[in-house]
Amino acid sequence: MTVTRDGSKRSIAIDQIGYINRVLDCFEMTDCRKRSTPMEIGYKPHAVQADKQPFDARTYQKAIGSILYAALGTRPDITYAISVLGRYAAQPSTLHWEAVEHLLRYLQGTSDNKLTIYDPSLGHHSQSILYYADADLGGEADTSKSTSGIVV
Repeated sequence: MTVTRDGSKRSIAIDQIGYINRVLDCFEMTDCRKRSTPMEIGYKPHAVQADKQPFDARTYQKAIGSILYAALGTRPDITYAISVLGRYAAQPSTLHWEAVEHLLRYLQGTSDNKLTIYDPSLGHHSQSILYYADADLGGEADTSKSTSGIVV
């Protein structure tokens, strides 16, 4: 994790650019085509079925763990995607791996994203607190479980 202080803007930025690049290199995705979203729109994964090809669980779990570390550190934008994909770590299929590759492609295109905190006394940024919430009622295809989240 890199922490950068900008005295003139009175800001602090944190990022994991180096870490994300190492993860991309580990999974041979450094030169991949970039994606603009962490998951395909409307993606609804399912547990492995008899007609689906299983994928190596160790490789899948290594990718999930590596991406989760980035999500917990500086990348809240990928938290939902990695939490959905992590549900299938015990028995992943090639379709689940394709979704992980999509997420890695998104990270390739956004690896230089940073979280920046500004001094609110400068007046450049609102001092109000913003809340965002969303929910997906019964959205998981296999169990009909719901997912909800909040960002402050």
